[in-house]
Amino acid sequence: MKAVILTLHFCIAVSVVSFAQNAQAYFNTSANHYVQNRRDDALRSVTAGIQKYPNDQKLKALADKLKDEKQKEDQKRNQENKEQQEKEQQKKEQEKKEQQEKEQKEQKDQQDKNDQKSEEEKKDQEAKDKKSGEQDKDTRENKENKSEKTDNSPQLSQKLQQMKMSEEKAKMILEAMKNQEIQYLQQNKRKATKPRESSKPDW
Repeated sequence: MKAVILTLHFCIAVSVVSFAQNAQAYFNTSANHYVQNRRDDALRSVTAGIQKYPNDQKLKALADKLKDEKQKEDQKRNQENKEQQEKEQQKKEQEKKEQQEKEQKEQKDQQDKNDQKSEEEKKDQEAKDKKSGEQDKDTRENKENKSEKTDNSPQLSQKLQQMKMSEEKAKMILEAMKNQEIQYLQQNKRKATKPRESSKPDW
């Protein structure tokens, strides 16, 4: 009976030592993964250990620590991703704004060119209209002069007929009178250039 009791105590002690060694093995494996910065492997190992040894405090404490760090890393990663997305969004908006400003500038430059071209065309048209108006005026004046000459011709012909003189003879007389007038003016110029004698009075 005493031998049975001793055997039972021995089996219990061996089981406790074996339990402690197996839980410690999971803990050590997880800790090694953690030290080597393999957090996911460490978490898997400690989770497997807790499934087999749910009452082991060391495994629980390590699991809690790994979960907290994983959560913090996930939050940090999410924050970084969010900031990266915001930066990319800002960059896209800035590029879009610059593109719009560029297009607006190009449109304004094109509009200025069109306005300048329209202004030049307007000035050219005004110059053409002015020139055309002057030509029309000259044409009208020429027509009026011709009309006056035409109107005067019958009167002149009548007067020449009354005087019994041909048109050619009248032209010759007018030409002779014109020549005499020119000679008279030239003689007066020559007389005016001679020096006045001081002994004679001005008159």
